[in-house]
Amino acid sequence: MRKGLIGLLVWLGLLAGCNGEPTYSGVSFVVYNYTPWNLEPVRLSDASGNVAGSSTLPPGGGGGSISCCYRFSGTEFKVKWSGGDPDLLRKHLFDDKFDEVKFKKETSVHFPPAKIPGGEGSLMLELHIYPDEHMELALSRKLSGNARIPISETTRWLYKNYQDELVAYEHVYQLRDVLSKVAKQAWMKYRIEDAADMRGYMYLYFIVASDFDKHAEMAGLLNNPARKPGDFGRAVAALSADQKAGIRASGKAPGEKNVQTDF
Repeated sequence: MRKGLIGLLVWLGLLAGCNGEPTYSGVSFVVYNYTPWNLEPVRLSDASGNVAGSSTLPPGGGGGSISCCYRFSGTEFKVKWSGGDPDLLRKHLFDDKFDEVKFKKETSVHFPPAKIPGGEGSLMLELHIYPDEHMELALSRKLSGNARIPISETTRWLYKNYQDELVAYEHVYQLRDVLSKVAKQAWMKYRIEDAADMRGYMYLYFIVASDFDKHAEMAGLLNNPARKPGDFGRAVAALSADQKAGIRASGKAPGEKNVQTDF
């Protein structure tokens, strides 16, 4: 009975290694990219030299491609990743400057011992790459719905509902590339993560005025220290036609493509 229990614990990845550090066995690997960059396959390694790799990732991408099966141990990890601005990569796709416009980086990630989530699904090790390029690891058994910043979901929602007003955008992927840059601004300035808040933010940026956050009422909502997730989205949904017209009249044209990404 005891031997059977030990075997089960090892299979579930719950048994610490001989040095007392956690070990995760048979895990799948998935990356969530909240940056505005196109990323080449991301490589995660632990201190023992175990390595996992992802697929290529567009801005805001992740969760759709899962690789299996890996064993990791310890609490210290390294991420090797490379990529670049989608517009620049496309511009120099067939010339000698292509490699020059790409970055190559290595990031250290500390992952404290984590409780294995219950359930019968495959155990996944998630890597979340945030807009400021810090990274977090997490364990999950969920196959979907794990994105912490809903960039892809918001892009689809906006294009589906307002395509006729997005005349400057030829297709949804062009919208996604710009929206991911705006999402970086939204997160860096205001920590916009909630799905309703993200929809409200992008609606105002792409449909009403690109600098809507300079409008006194909107700035007050965004900078309110008591703001809770969803508050901004609900406030935007409640705006009257006259209020939106006022924001539009005092602001810049909506959907500006030249988005600042350096902070």
